[in-house]
Amino acid sequence: MNFTRQEFLAVEKHIVLLTLLSLKGKQGMKADFGGKNEALEITFNASELKETNRERIKESLERLTTRKIHFDYSKPGHDYFGFIVPIISAKYEGKKGVNSEITVLINPDAKKLFLELSNGYSTLDLQAILSLKSNYSIRLYELLSMKARNEPWTIEVDALKNLLDIELGAYKNFNLFETRILKYTQNELAEHCGVFFDWEVAAKDRKKITALTFTIRDREKLNREFLTEETSKTIDYVTSLGDVQVANKVRSACQKYTLTEKQI
Repeated sequence: MNFTRQEFLAVEKHIVLLTLLSLKGKQGMKADFGGKNEALEITFNASELKETNRERIKESLERLTTRKIHFDYSKPGHDYFGFIVPIISAKYEGKKGVNSEITVLINPDAKKLFLELSNGYSTLDLQAILSLKSNYSIRLYELLSMKARNEPWTIEVDALKNLLDIELGAYKNFNLFETRILKYTQNELAEHCGVFFDWEVAAKDRKKITALTFTIRDREKLNREFLTEETSKTIDYVTSLGDVQVANKVRSACQKYTLTEKQI
């Protein structure tokens, strides 16, 4: 079963993410999630949604309660498949002078899925994703985390568009797709999630770009690479200096930073 690959409105996505964040907090407190056949109720402050349009919230709650997950656990000689509605109710309550709340009721059959999803994210991950404005950024963050965290990920452009819920006929011009989707997402993930990724052309059909290879690097890795590069440059520079020049440079540094003989 896979709940994250469905097409969501941004507000829907944020409701799901806030549900996972609340679950994450409860897991940390070792809360009791009830028996296997009990529905799971999650309530959070609606202000965390950062959406004030009543109709958009209403539409998102309605859509969430009609989503279905297909499952197929069939084996030779034993067919077992069907559909589950993971969120069986979603309610908004707001009273004058009181914080408004959203309450989500998770189907017992989908409880394990939600607990596993929340366990798969860190609290910082969820908070970072919630700060993303673009639905494409949220989706690509998920894809890169799954596919490109440890090694380069190659995918056909049409398949990528499908995973991002972009119509195949849209962005026929690759430069437009690159500018409006990839580069925008690249900037958002770098700014809000500390995730840095690049892409390069993996395949072409004549002049048409048909596949891309993505690589992802986190901030810590980039910092290590930067320090390694700077250290290498410094060593090369010092090596290039003659003895007299080195002595002059050291003397200048001592005077500038008031280094003692012991520190040198």
